[in-house]
Amino acid sequence: MLALLLCLGGAAGPAVATAQAATLEGEFIYYTQARDTLIGLSRRLLQQPQRWHDLQVRNHVAAARRMPIGTAIRIPYSWLRMTAETASVAGVSGSVVQAGSSLATGEVLSQGSVIETGADGSVTLDLADGSVITLQKSSALRLDEMQRVSGASAAHDIRLKLRSGRVETVVKPHGDVGRFEIVTPVAVSAVRGTRFRTSFSDDSARATTETLQGSVAVAGAATVSVPAGFGTLVDRDAPPLQPVALLPPPDLSALPTRYSLPLLNVSWPAVAGARAYRVQVATDPDFHTIARDLQSPRPSVGIPAPPDGNYWLRARSIDQFGLEGPDAVRTFVQHLLPAAPVPIDPKPAARVTGTQVTFQWTAVGADARYRLQVARDALFADLILEREVSVTTHATVDGLAPGMYFWRVATRNPQGESGAWSEVQSYRQRASAPTPEPPTLQDHQLLLAWEAQTGQTYRVQLARDADFKYVVVDQTLAVPRLSMRAPYPAIYYARIQSVDPDGTAGSFGPSRRFEVPPPRWVRILLPLVMLLPLLQ
Repeated sequence: MLALLLCLGGAAGPAVATAQAATLEGEFIYYTQARDTLIGLSRRLLQQPQRWHDLQVRNHVAAARRMPIGTAIRIPYSWLRMTAETASVAGVSGSVVQAGSSLATGEVLSQGSVIETGADGSVTLDLADGSVITLQKSSALRLDEMQRVSGASAAHDIRLKLRSGRVETVVKPHGDVGRFEIVTPVAVSAVRGTRFRTSFSDDSARATTETLQGSVAVAGAATVSVPAGFGTLVDRDAPPLQPVALLPPPDLSALPTRYSLPLLNVSWPAVAGARAYRVQVATDPDFHTIARDLQSPRPSVGIPAPPDGNYWLRARSIDQFGLEGPDAVRTFVQHLLPAAPVPIDPKPAARVTGTQVTFQWTAVGADARYRLQVARDALFADLILEREVSVTTHATVDGLAPGMYFWRVATRNPQGESGAWSEVQSYRQRASAPTPEPPTLQDHQLLLAWEAQTGQTYRVQLARDADFKYVVVDQTLAVPRLSMRAPYPAIYYARIQSVDPDGTAGSFGPSRRFEVPPPRWVRILLPLVMLLPLLQ
């Protein structure tokens, strides 16, 4: 593996008031200012000031006390006098640990620290040189070197080792000099004054680099320069892929700016050439605190909703090489509304007899209120009832005509906001079974009639007892009347059951008690017969 350092910028002009430097092959480059001497520079910058003569030989300086302004003096980093620096934790989300302890915002980390993020974790660090790095989920990073060149306040030496996962970097501004490297087991990315991403996968032993601003030098078995809008990948012991253009970002313009459900359903038009997409949600516009981080093979994703608040969502396209393109960013407000209840009764396709029905549903919270709607159509255009229900999870409605009905219920929170409607359920309201009218007896015929019901057939029962244990007649009729030879004189009970066209029967209606009297001649002779014993 080659160590690569990228030199950006040229020689300083006479008007530059501070030292300027760049890096090349492990060297710090100092551009001389007015009145600089090699002896003075050595005293200020080197661990061993007496090595000023070695600097003279290395840089072919003819006059150590009279050097032209802007002369490039190359100094190996190992010769420089360094001061260790720290990084501060700017933002933490989810599981992030260092040395077995959870990290918190505001903590200070020294060089040599190893940071690991969980499957739900991310952490953003502010480095002393002005750079900002965000270590994303399922990643491990060692802060290998974080130093400042003593005697040159704007010269830093940063070397970070990405063991696995992904890191996004906004590197120190151009006013700072020195080197900045992110090292993976298969490649080194070296930059100054740019923005880029680096990833490494243990499974594939592959590293990727995506340049968003500036230019990044990537070295494996060879070296390539990756300009803005391009990316490369490096496999172990292989040269980097020649830079390829990153895919354009997804179009998020159609996404809503407000979500109210427990799951954020996010979708966008497919991007040509995209094999997958990454979607992230953060609590800040710089995405230093990433609340959600998901990858999807399709141009859509379901994201578990974060707590109520303002959020930023970004999405990027991923190509066949696993390179992730620039971000599309969208802001949104998450305000979770109450969950929908689950309808219990009437059950789907149930039949309810009579003009009254009791609707019942599951409870959603102790202080919830509910909104009930009943309609004659599944779209609720023909709405016949809308009722507010407090505390209880049921409501009884009376006066409904026979027919098909649809009902649904929603939850209201204490602020009066309604959540989503429940699943729509349908049922059929059936008329109560008719009660027989008083029967008619004529010419030894019994006529039993009742109120007609449209589309119904009828089951008629006559019994000798009120419990209908001793049924003497059980017939199904298409007309609302029963005509038969009068039964044996006695007390009888009659009841009717309505039957739907599909054969579904309702409950029996109220029974009618009646008497079939004996024939007239029996009524006349019976008293005489009872008197005969008295006449003898």
